[in-house]
Amino acid sequence: MSLGLPSHLARPANSRALAAGARWAGLVCLAAAGVNVAMSTAGTDSAISWISVTVLVPMVALLIVLARGRTVALTLAYLLVGTVCTYFYVVALFTGTPSYRDTNLFVVALPVVAMTLVGGTGTGALAGILWATLGFALAEAAVILGAATTGRAYVPDAISLGAYLLLVGVLAFDGLTRGTRSGAQSALHRAVRDARLVDHRRDLMVAATAEVHDTVLSELLAVAASTPGPLDPRLARRIEDDLRGLSGPMAGGEQQPRSAAAQQTVDGTELPDPWYDSELHRAIEAARDEGLTVDISGERAPFVALDEHIRHAVGLAVRQCLVNVIRHSGSPSAEVALSAGTGSVSVMVVDGGSGFPASGPAADRLGLRQSVEDRIARIGGSVDIYSTPDVGTTVILTVPAAAGTGSGFDGGRTA
Repeated sequence: MSLGLPSHLARPANSRALAAGARWAGLVCLAAAGVNVAMSTAGTDSAISWISVTVLVPMVALLIVLARGRTVALTLAYLLVGTVCTYFYVVALFTGTPSYRDTNLFVVALPVVAMTLVGGTGTGALAGILWATLGFALAEAAVILGAATTGRAYVPDAISLGAYLLLVGVLAFDGLTRGTRSGAQSALHRAVRDARLVDHRRDLMVAATAEVHDTVLSELLAVAASTPGPLDPRLARRIEDDLRGLSGPMAGGEQQPRSAAAQQTVDGTELPDPWYDSELHRAIEAARDEGLTVDISGERAPFVALDEHIRHAVGLAVRQCLVNVIRHSGSPSAEVALSAGTGSVSVMVVDGGSGFPASGPAADRLGLRQSVEDRIARIGGSVDIYSTPDVGTTVILTVPAAAGTGSGFDGGRTA
């Protein structure tokens, strides 16, 4: 029963389940005792029958109180009150039913079973056995005293003794096997933890692979497009910053400083401008450095309002889209359009280049698959690609606008 629970929850869960079952079983036993008394004394002195049933009412009331919150004090009170009630119950029963010669009766065993079960609901195996033994002993003592008072013979009944032995056996088995279950639970939790670590490592590898692919491919294209000879200082500085950024957050590296354009001054205090400080803006500027004319349209405010990790992932995905325009489309220009819908923000990258067939790009195209589609999927977004040969390609990235949506992890550079 407790195999799926953590070790620190299994013991109290078992105890609560056993206590609840015992209380209901005790109530059933007391109700059955009342019904049996009413049936067995039918046609005799009605006052004796009424008294036999009434003396069980305090036990029932205490059981109901125990069901709302079990404490040691309430359990002791139940056992003491139950002992007194059992005694008067046996006396009233034998007084009203002269045909009963000894205590080996089902109707006598019922309150004894109720005392034993509720007494056995301890917080551990040993405590439960001790409580059950105390409840059984007190109930049997009340039966012996009641039989002596009415001149009946005391004969141990198999029902109450069997209930006691069964409860002790269940509690002993639970105590002996608890260590085995704890070991199994620990193994299950270790397996779950290891599986989560494997998933986390896989996410890190995917993000790192996409980041390296984006950065290296972009810089190689920039170098290939530059004129022979020494690199332009601006291009060399950007390549150096990008390569240094590969060892940033994932490797514990330091954050790179923002460019001067990424800062605003308010009352003499420099504050970052979210748009100029975004990965999307850097992707557009990098594409322009490589000779691609990029036009921006639409409202920037909804994009700027996105969570930082979502803006970062979208910027890296757009960067790969623009790299694809430079590398594959043959178009000298592209457009980046921003728009917002109900609960989402979309970024559209459009070019008028060669496009590709309706069947889509090859399955081994790492750029679209990992750097765009997988990256956007990890933050809860979606990618739609429309392309027609000799007409152009449109890539629409749609991400959730709600804060906290997605995994929150994209393992990329930060500015």
